Amino acid sequence: MLRSGSDKGFSLTELTTTLAIIGVISAALIAVMTNLNTQSERMNSQTELLMAGSQIFDQIEPWAALAGHKQKADLLTAASAVAIGGGNITFCFDTDAATRQRREFRVSNKRLQTRTETNDGCAPATDALGWENVSDQLVGQITFSDTAGSDYSLDVKVELEKIVPGTDETVRTTIRRRFNMFAMTRF
Repeated sequence: MLRSGSDKGFSLTELTTTLAIIGVISAALIAVMTNLNTQSERMNSQTELLMAGSQIFDQIEPWAALAGHKQKADLLTAASAVAIGGGNITFCFDTDAATRQRREFRVSNKRLQTRTETNDGCAPATDALGWENVSDQLVGQITFSDTAGSDYSLDVKVELEKIVPGTDETVRTTIRRRFNMFAMTRF
C-alpha cells in the first residue's frame, strides 16, 4: 500500500497479522521439537534396556559355563550343579580340589541380585542374607529353563521395562539367550 510522506510505517492490522503468523509457526515448531524429544527419549530408553540385558547376561554366563566343574573327590551331581526354582538359579562348581562354591541369582525389587557361598556343599541356602544388587532397577522378570535344547545348555529370558523420561509411557523389551554349560558335559 502506498502511503503519503507522513504515513510511514506499518498499520496495526499488518503488525497483528505478522505476529499471529509468527505465533502459529512457533507453536508448530514447538510441537515438532517436543515430539522429536519424546521419540529420542524413547529410543534412548530402548537402547538402555538392551545394554542392561546384555550386562545381565554377562553377569550370568561365566557361572553357567562353570556349573558342574568338579575337582573335589566327593560327588557333585548334575542336579546339584544347576538348580532352578522360584525365579532363582543356583550354580555349583569346584574352584579347586579343596573349595566348592555356590553362586545364586534372583530378581528382587526389579534388580538382578547375586550371592556367593564357598565350601557349603552346594546345599540350598535357608537364609536371606548376602544378596548383592548387580543391575539397575529395570528387570521385570527373569526366567531360567534347561528343558529346551541340549542337556548342557541353559535358556535365559529377561523381560526389562523402563518409564520413558518426561512421559508416562513404559518401554519394554524381552531378550533371550542360550548359554552352554561346558563343565556339565563331564557328567
